[in-house]
Amino acid sequence: MAYKPSYVWPNPAFPFRVYFEHQDLRIFIIENIQHNWEWLSTYASKFKKSDFFFVYCGWYHSEYFAKEAEKIFDELNLSRENFYFLYNEESEKVNFSSKGFIGDVINQNSWLDENLVMKPMDGIVKNYDAIYVGRFSQFKRHFLARKVNNLALVAGNNHGNLIAEQIPEASFLNDKPLTPDEVCEKINESRCGLILSGEEGACFASSEYLLCGIPVVSTHSKGGRSVWYNEYNSIVCEDNEDSVAAAVQEFIKNPRDPEIIRNGHLSLSRHYRVKFIAVLSKLFYDHGIYDIDASKYFYDNFIHKLRRSYKPNLKEIFG
Repeated sequence: MAYKPSYVWPNPAFPFRVYFEHQDLRIFIIENIQHNWEWLSTYASKFKKSDFFFVYCGWYHSEYFAKEAEKIFDELNLSRENFYFLYNEESEKVNFSSKGFIGDVINQNSWLDENLVMKPMDGIVKNYDAIYVGRFSQFKRHFLARKVNNLALVAGNNHGNLIAEQIPEASFLNDKPLTPDEVCEKINESRCGLILSGEEGACFASSEYLLCGIPVVSTHSKGGRSVWYNEYNSIVCEDNEDSVAAAVQEFIKNPRDPEIIRNGHLSLSRHYRVKFIAVLSKLFYDHGIYDIDASKYFYDNFIHKLRRSYKPNLKEIFG
């Protein structure tokens, strides 16, 4: 086929899960559409009518993404009724609904497991005015934090993105990858968390701040992280250095209650999870599967971050 989308997964291992298997229904979870082009174009003709795909949005699903998905579905003769998009914000739903796709706002960060390490820590000293947990990629816009004093920076693998050229001075900068427990401790040692990109996905770090009970300073953004923000747990500021520094100062002067912040995030997580469970329950009902409780199945098979990448044997699954 001559067509090829703007980006496909470069590795043989990628986010793909066989979520549910039954003789009358198979459910898969994938990330994005165009990223999966290579295997979709190979196996699409072998899909069963009872194969169903949840598609979560690992990056902002713009109008351009919607056009690419439309092209792929037309090229491969895929049924829109067998794909359900888990949008991170309402604008993504608008972009894709206009192309006939179905789905709902079920934000990706509701799949963060709150029983893991990200939580408030009692009796910890606030050593930093702000922390930015984010790889040193250009789109993260670290330079906007240059006027923030007493800054902690925690960076991981850049994943091949353009490297940020202007890294602000920091009171703490990791010289090796930190464990989740160490990241949690650094977040708890900080008065607020920074997220300064203009466009990405829902951004796990943003919600990890909130699960740890610290407020967020964010720029205006596309991608879904803002659905978790309210007047108490965040300040959404203009994308300039003065506005970011001023927002940090506001949280220094007016600290927030960690449990209020965390509980607010958990409440909205439950709301999104219930929406997903309702879709799952309807699928079970429509396919005559009455002996499985959708809510129990969801929690028994909960996938932290929805991202367990492995190399699936697609020939065995669809062949």
